[in-house]
Amino acid sequence: MLHVSMMVSGLRGARLVDLSQTLEEHMPHYPTHSKFFHNLWGSYWHGDRALTYQLVMNEHNGTHVDAPAHFISDANPSAHVTIDRVPLEQLAGRGLRLDCRGFAEGDYVSREFIQQWEASHQAILPNDIVLFDFGWSGRWGLRSQNLRYASGWPGIGQQAAEYLVGKPVAALGVDTLSPDPPAALAAKPIHPFVLEHQVLIIENLARLEELPDIFLFLAFPLKIRDGSGSPIRAVAFF
Repeated sequence: MLHVSMMVSGLRGARLVDLSQTLEEHMPHYPTHSKFFHNLWGSYWHGDRALTYQLVMNEHNGTHVDAPAHFISDANPSAHVTIDRVPLEQLAGRGLRLDCRGFAEGDYVSREFIQQWEASHQAILPNDIVLFDFGWSGRWGLRSQNLRYASGWPGIGQQAAEYLVGKPVAALGVDTLSPDPPAALAAKPIHPFVLEHQVLIIENLARLEELPDIFLFLAFPLKIRDGSGSPIRAVAFF
């Protein structure tokens, strides 16, 4: 019991940063994904006993995690892992923030950039959760101000993805719609490669600029049977 008390004390004494975007109607979403709806179902304003809303949403709305099944079909059953089968420890562990705010629209993070970060900070270890801070969450806005976020974003190059998979990291995350810039999504995205190797992808993170280089990262998905992904409440402690 002593170690549990020490953990609780440590967490209560730490700073907590919410890395999740607020789920609300008219927020940015990937063009092929359905929108988020928050519909009044019952309310004391209308004579009901309690207030309740119905959520209608895509698994990939807002801050969310992609399960391998998002891009890996059941023709490859060993890699076709749905969100309900993703080990929770893949989304709990040491987080690393790489400052990529100097990247321009459509740029790619290279393997060399990651290695230079390691040389001046710390080596990326197996099961780390690596977050790329492009400063893109500052463009987040509701319709009609959402197009600045949903176009032209930078991302992660193929060789950089191969380097991270080779570690292997548990997950990689971005404060954009995708780790693949629009040009890569139309040609050769890293999504299938990363997910086939059971590295999770976290998208639409927020407030990464508030994080130190190293922190405790926690984010858990909904347990959706056969889900291709799930919204998460991502948080950092340090």
